[in-house]
Amino acid sequence: MEKVLLVDFENVQNVNLGQIEKFDYRIYVFIGKSQSKIPFDLVREAQKLGGKLEWIKIDGNRSNALDFHIAYYLGNQIERNPNNEYLILSKDKGFDPLIRFITKQNVKCRRINSIIEIAPPVKSDSPNEEYRKVLDNLKKIEKVKRPRRRNTLTKHIKTLLGKTLTDEICNEIIDRLFIEGVLSEENSKLIYGL
Repeated sequence: MEKVLLVDFENVQNVNLGQIEKFDYRIYVFIGKSQSKIPFDLVREAQKLGGKLEWIKIDGNRSNALDFHIAYYLGNQIERNPNNEYLILSKDKGFDPLIRFITKQNVKCRRINSIIEIAPPVKSDSPNEEYRKVLDNLKKIEKVKRPRRRNTLTKHIKTLLGKTLTDEICNEIIDRLFIEGVLSEENSKLIYGL
């Protein structure tokens, strides 16, 4: 049995492959047609994985084009290797009905919001206080006035917690909001479970 990770890079750009290199995954990173820049740190981590990682640039840039490519590729892989375990790294809940169908076929498959669901960060200075402050703040904002896009939420958090907040801590807070079910995303729009 092999573990396979399919990454929706249009939806999740904060991917720390170094956290999972010891877990022996075969990784496929799906890149949108209009995405032309990949962070240097991600490329460096990907090189360490050698043949275990493959980049897949999709054809077409219409709504959900990348999701359909992942779904096709997943089905193709399952047909050939039904005993493998499949993970989709995406914050898009649109994959969930497909995953429910796949698991009913006795295939191990799930969607994760962040790499930290596979391998939690080894840091001990987890931003618990900052997370609580963001969560409390979001609860106070009227539902229709909450940030609707991820970049707007990032700006909101940085304004709330101060400009000295690192991108890494900000991303960790957002990832935790997804993991704990406070946030989900459909068609690039944030949905709040508060």
